[in-house]
Amino acid sequence: MPNGAGTVSASSSGAQPSSGAYREITFTTEDGLVLSGHLFGSGDAGIVLAHMYPADQTSWHDTAQRLAQQGYLALTFDFRGYGKSEGSKDIRWLDRDVSAAIGAVAEAGAARVLLVGASMGGTACLVAADTAQISSRVVLSGVATLSAPVEFKGLSAVEAVPKLQMPLLFIAAEDDAGAGGAGELRGLSGGAGELQIVPGDDHGTDLLEGAQADRVWELLLGFIDRNLPLSAR
Repeated sequence: MPNGAGTVSASSSGAQPSSGAYREITFTTEDGLVLSGHLFGSGDAGIVLAHMYPADQTSWHDTAQRLAQQGYLALTFDFRGYGKSEGSKDIRWLDRDVSAAIGAVAEAGAARVLLVGASMGGTACLVAADTAQISSRVVLSGVATLSAPVEFKGLSAVEAVPKLQMPLLFIAAEDDAGAGGAGELRGLSGGAGELQIVPGDDHGTDLLEGAQADRVWELLLGFIDRNLPLSAR
């Protein structure tokens, strides 16, 4: 089983994932917490969607459905202490939740995985990617972030980002605090990461709902298409 993952359990409904539909799963972190998730779509190209503070996985459901319609297997999940997931909201360890989510989407059939995180979820994805690029049995194809800070409430990507050997995309709105974080993250990547600043002040997943929603979706899907191509394309 992939690093960081525990037992993955599907809901008893037996419904198979398809465009516009999902199935509920649970999976376990390396420190023993059971997290709640939803799988959308199917296939060997998996996308993990990590939510922002103080939202939960439902903030990603519309995007997950769109990705499933494109042909991807998408996983949303609640971080520890959020939604139906166990534990307290201890942000210092959210990278463990992302690591477990990578294992869960691999267990569901993904051989290649790309991480997408909003705000604190983006920071957690970057930290988890450093571990996953070495020890995961799946190929980690890239990380995209929306308004991610370098550090948030004890969670820091300072040491992880310079070590990442994969495509990186940092998106933020110019009048939001996330723009500063996106620029700092690109700097930590040695300029290797792609930086995209759009107009407005939307933050995290709100970027996919506001005035720049079409542009942000285009940037995100383009990054996914380039780095996690579907075999049928």
